[in-house]
Amino acid sequence: MRLAVTSPRALEAFRALAARAGVEVVEAPMAVLKPAPLDAEAVVRALEEADLVVFASGHAAYRAAEALGPLRDAASRLLAKAVVATAEGRKGAVMVKNAFGVEPQVVSDTVEGLSLPGCRRAAVFHYGWRDPELLAKVACPAAEFQPYVAEPPPREAVERVLSADAVVFTSALAVRYFAEVGGAEAVERLKGLIVVAAGPGVSKALAELGVPHKTAPQGRIGPLAEYAISLLLSRG
Repeated sequence: MRLAVTSPRALEAFRALAARAGVEVVEAPMAVLKPAPLDAEAVVRALEEADLVVFASGHAAYRAAEALGPLRDAASRLLAKAVVATAEGRKGAVMVKNAFGVEPQVVSDTVEGLSLPGCRRAAVFHYGWRDPELLAKVACPAAEFQPYVAEPPPREAVERVLSADAVVFTSALAVRYFAEVGGAEAVERLKGLIVVAAGPGVSKALAELGVPHKTAPQGRIGPLAEYAISLLLSRG
């Protein structure tokens, strides 16, 4: 039995759990991420005003720190005065701390589970795309930055998904790129797989394509992997 995972960030956890169940994990990333230029002075100005700073991933923090260059220390001092959050679990928290020397106070494995405090002004560092679900969690005006840009994957990644018995989509962008690259034929073939959505936003994207799917009760990586594997095993 083969389970395709569309997020590189989730692979390690999925492989650990799948190995115990005799399930093969297929790596099928649905977005190609490339570093994007950042205006270092604009970032510092935004941090000066922000009482909430959100990193969609630890890699977003690493890239931001790299792009800041000599202004990195100033950014670290400003981050120490704000509430810092990440949506990549403990791994993301460690990466934020390594990048800026600041321990995030709010840590979630997924955007869906992110619970942010009230704020006057925020700075949001996306990870490849402007995530509306993440922005909906921010209850104040926000300056937004894109340390990476996302591009559609090669056709091979779509075929890797379709070679599996089940697939987990962890973002609406992954669903969108699957349909864009694979076309109507790939979407039709997808309907023959066990398809799992990691949250409401992903479920909505799949529903718009008419793809039958299950939405995981929890979006955190561990429970998500357990849920997807259990569905696959139950089909036998």
